[in-house]
Amino acid sequence: MRPDRPAPPDVSLRRLEDLLAGLAKRFGDLRGKVDMVPRPQVTLQEIGGLAAAKREIQSLVFALRRPELHQRWGTVPVKGVLLYGPPGTGKTLLAQALAREAEAVFFHLRMRHIVFKWYGDSGELIQEVFRVLAGNGRGVLYLDEIDALSFDRMFPGEEARAASRRVITVLLERLEALGGMLETLAVASTSRPDALDSTLVGPGGLDRLIEVPLPDGDEKREILAIHQRRAEASAGRTLFHTLDSDAILARTVKMSGGDLAEVLRRALEEKARREGAGENPGPVETDDILRVIEDYRRIKEVVEKIRYGQYL
Repeated sequence: MRPDRPAPPDVSLRRLEDLLAGLAKRFGDLRGKVDMVPRPQVTLQEIGGLAAAKREIQSLVFALRRPELHQRWGTVPVKGVLLYGPPGTGKTLLAQALAREAEAVFFHLRMRHIVFKWYGDSGELIQEVFRVLAGNGRGVLYLDEIDALSFDRMFPGEEARAASRRVITVLLERLEALGGMLETLAVASTSRPDALDSTLVGPGGLDRLIEVPLPDGDEKREILAIHQRRAEASAGRTLFHTLDSDAILARTVKMSGGDLAEVLRRALEEKARREGAGENPGPVETDDILRVIEDYRRIKEVVEKIRYGQYL
């Protein structure tokens, strides 16, 4: 079998940086809206749970690294993928891990920020980013919160619907053109599949759908263990007593992997605060976690009410 092609050389990265700098001169500051990461740090092994989604991602890695395998079997690789599931379930992590495993440059387009910044001109910016990718080595283009392209949800009126249609048409044209770019893959994500324009999904667009669901009990244990190990490796010491995972999981119904990571972070933050106040706190215990979970639940309820305009 032929070996994988090498990762993009430094000269390609410099060219990409120059091209993005040119876009910044034309459109304004792109930071936080269009970001390029030459080599994301996330690996599939560092993502807890999501076994089915990770298998799908691994097949996409082969599509980027070994596109000739599809030719040998008389087919073509997928060029447009949609990751869908509740917030905090790991959609962005999966996209980053895909880029790392495929040794591809990761382009992160935060669609909501782009829409608010450029509105009717966002289609032109998206088109230019696709052009930057063309012929510049392996690339994963991540369209984060693609449901933001349904402008009429944020800007009601006929003008918003017309602008939304123009941008979606541009995006569909660029996605279809990816068929001739074997080293580029577009990955979109949404936590609101009901708000997604239906024309984006299907042949010629986002034709591979991958569900990224909330974790079950065993997956939550794995996620907690991963974040515990990561924190202790960073600190270089033991930070947790043996935790009663059953007691913790009983309080984490409908919590995502992102929620679990935030709960552990807040428990550790509380220890740091206490030490800063002159105390000598011991490692995190089960009761510490349970207390944080209850506080975090109340905060999440307020956030959800604010998000949907119900908090008065």
